[in-house]
Amino acid sequence: MTLMLLIPMLSKAQNLQLNYKIIRNGDDIGWMRLEKNNVGNNSDLLLVTEIKTKIIFPITVFAKDSSIFEKGNLIYSSQFRKTNGAIKLKKQTRLISNEYEVLENGAKEKLPFSIINTNLLCLYFQEPIDLKSVYCDIQQCFVNVIKTADGGYKVKFPNGNVNCYYYKEGVCTKIKIMHSFYSAEIILSPQNNSYANSK
Repeated sequence: MTLMLLIPMLSKAQNLQLNYKIIRNGDDIGWMRLEKNNVGNNSDLLLVTEIKTKIIFPITVFAKDSSIFEKGNLIYSSQFRKTNGAIKLKKQTRLISNEYEVLENGAKEKLPFSIINTNLLCLYFQEPIDLKSVYCDIQQCFVNVIKTADGGYKVKFPNGNVNCYYYKEGVCTKIKIMHSFYSAEIILSPQNNSYANSK
């Protein structure tokens, strides 16, 4: 069921770019850019974001996530995090000979999942109307997607952090971030967004 729901999302011939601002306590603290490009049977998803704020001390966070799907199946993903100039995370997941292999800090690990056809990055590009769970690449597990009373979709991670995604006409317009030490909102910017059909 999950695969059938996801294939329409990932197989449309389209290029998409969305830009967001990140708000905390009413202040603009950063930006996020999303890109989706479809070529043949492949869908490339990209998220890039930068945050500058002060929680206990000044902090600058840069993040870059990417995923490649082929015929609806995840074949590659990467996650990169840098905080105040220091690399905190550099992880890759690859589908090799029908097995997923994770590379992090020079160590390789096999995943117990035979196939992954939706991950967290997908939630930024399509409303998960009937989706029950998504794969979280960083924590290497599936997490539940729960519809909320206010029309959002809540994802709670094993560490207790929560993201809630909101959509309008299938486009993600807002994400509420509720983490241990802070909360923030990611809001779709009305300008500088593009949606184009590939010819």
